[in-house]
Amino acid sequence: MNIIEVTDLTKSYGENEVLKSMDFQAQEGEVIGVIGKNGAGKSTFLETLMTIKQYDGGTVRVFGKELSSISSGDLEQVRRQISVVLQPTQFYKTLKVEELLQLFKKYYGSQVEVESVLADFKLEPHRKKYFDKLSGGWKQILSLAIAFLSQPKLLILDEPTTGLDPHMRNLLWQYIKEYNTRTGGTVILTTHNMDEVELYCDKVLLIDGGIDEIFVTTEQILKTGYRSINEFYLAKVSA
Repeated sequence: MNIIEVTDLTKSYGENEVLKSMDFQAQEGEVIGVIGKNGAGKSTFLETLMTIKQYDGGTVRVFGKELSSISSGDLEQVRRQISVVLQPTQFYKTLKVEELLQLFKKYYGSQVEVESVLADFKLEPHRKKYFDKLSGGWKQILSLAIAFLSQPKLLILDEPTTGLDPHMRNLLWQYIKEYNTRTGGTVILTTHNMDEVELYCDKVLLIDGGIDEIFVTTEQILKTGYRSINEFYLAKVSA
């Protein structure tokens, strides 16, 4: 089942056409990596899916609702099913890990128990630490835990492992994949780490100059003769 259907999407800033007739679909349970050079249009595309950026042309359906003509009530319902983790993430520096989880549990009206989240994300040893005192890796883990409190059907991640060491990257991906398996939720993320795309993503969307240049499975890319997703990426963006 498609939870996102994008057809002929266009977006301009003045005379600068950022997205040019893009097509895209995302199904339940998929992990999709969005790649491309800086300035290719990735952020504008994701902001459109987040429902925070208006577009000029085409159609964008999220959970079956067309965003350009959606009612305010339906828009709120769509947004409640989406969680976003941006890079870098900043929360209240004077709040502790446990306090942040309690705060967002109330904000989301979540039925998920904070104690279970602390256990699931191995945050128990850090529960009394202030957010500002966490390492970059544990800040990202906490941000992911907070995103999961709303039990989203769509999780959007902006370069989630930037600056993390291999251990923390692996731990973060472990949580992402467990969420994906447990809930059947859909994950869409941007990254410049092609190894992660090859290891963890079901599909790859390459945006080049605002165009959906490539949108296929990782297996299809590797079957065309490329030794890795990184080799494929460098060949495409350098062409």
